Amino acid sequence: MKYSDSDGAVWEDVGDGMVRVVYILGETPDDAKPFEKEYAEERWGPFTPLDEGAEWPSRGLPTVAEVMDRASVFQNAHALVKGLEWGEERPSVYDVLNVAKWLEGEG
Repeated sequence: MKYSDSDGAVWEDVGDGMVRVVYILGETPDDAKPFEKEYAEERWGPFTPLDEGAEWPSRGLPTVAEVMDRASVFQNAHALVKGLEWGEERPSVYDVLNVAKWLEGEG
């Protein structure tokens, strides 16, 4: 049986109540360590059973934190505000940051 965890990684039963990850972050790990299913589900779950014929879930878009550190996010927002023609009302850097946060799904 295969399961998907809360981050979209795929786990499979390996017997005796143990599971191991078989697909994570778009990669298939070569040396995944098995964990007790109860522990793995408590730490990375909840587990959702996957249909045997189903495709592995896509990871989705990366978050801002995965792509840039806090300083580079601010610098890029500042460059966007200063670098474009906005007309009379120019947005603030914080407007751009709030839109980015909203698009990421955190706001």
